[in-house]
Amino acid sequence: MSQHSSLDYRFDQRVVSQYDTLRGHPPQVAATIGQAIADQIGTRARVLELGVGTGRIALPTAAAGCEVFGIDLSSHMLAALAQRIGDEQLNRIHLAQADIKALPFADAVFDGALAVHVLHLVADWAGVLTEINRVLRPGGTLVLGRDWIDPESFGGMIRNYFRRTVVEVGTDMLPPGASAAGPPSGGAAIVKHLMQLGARPVGQGEIIAAEWRTEISPRQILDGIRSRDDAESWVLPDDVLNETMRRLEVFAAEQWARLDEPQGLTRRFMLGVFRMPGPRAATGGV
Repeated sequence: MSQHSSLDYRFDQRVVSQYDTLRGHPPQVAATIGQAIADQIGTRARVLELGVGTGRIALPTAAAGCEVFGIDLSSHMLAALAQRIGDEQLNRIHLAQADIKALPFADAVFDGALAVHVLHLVADWAGVLTEINRVLRPGGTLVLGRDWIDPESFGGMIRNYFRRTVVEVGTDMLPPGASAAGPPSGGAAIVKHLMQLGARPVGQGEIIAAEWRTEISPRQILDGIRSRDDAESWVLPDDVLNETMRRLEVFAAEQWARLDEPQGLTRRFMLGVFRMPGPRAATGGV
């Protein structure tokens, strides 16, 4: 059984229709996240977002004053986002279908870059980081964003058991969210590579951009994983997913008597922020 090794997964119309439901943020939380990003990069900054998706990060970042250039491999994702851009944001969000491994931009043309839940889809994430550094001006800002749930909560317990079981069932597979070249985005290997590029971290660790409480049942989490609408089960082979879900259902039934009963869950959106050296020789414009 082979592990996916490049950004080849196609986010089709089925995934697009569920993406915001599963990964979206409440409106006020989204606004807070967008403002936090703008505060780090600059409120009138030119920002490149890799894997812009349906705009859950791009839209509030643009609303906070940034000019966002979003790229994505998926035409479905880009089409969904284009329909969501209001008249007031037409001049602040620009979209292009492109591969993050070969950015179609000149050197040193952006003030900042965003990567949220995308680097783990690429085997050569180190090459992507080098590309990001190339298109950032000297001293530009890279923001690595990620969603977080309390690992001690019921949601965290389900997620951790799911990841362990995938490795047990698919013995030659990496944990969901890990690439063949290293750990998930924001992991130690990525930080190490950024340091090798000459990046400087901002602060002593990740920044909490937003924290909120939500109500969800264990059954909803299980159903999201099973239906492949969950980000970490998108690329699992059928046999691995089916056996993983069988074991996960047993585990959940042993832990919670009422799987359909909503429970409170603390969520956060985290930012890892780095100042980048930029390319040695800056040229031209976008």
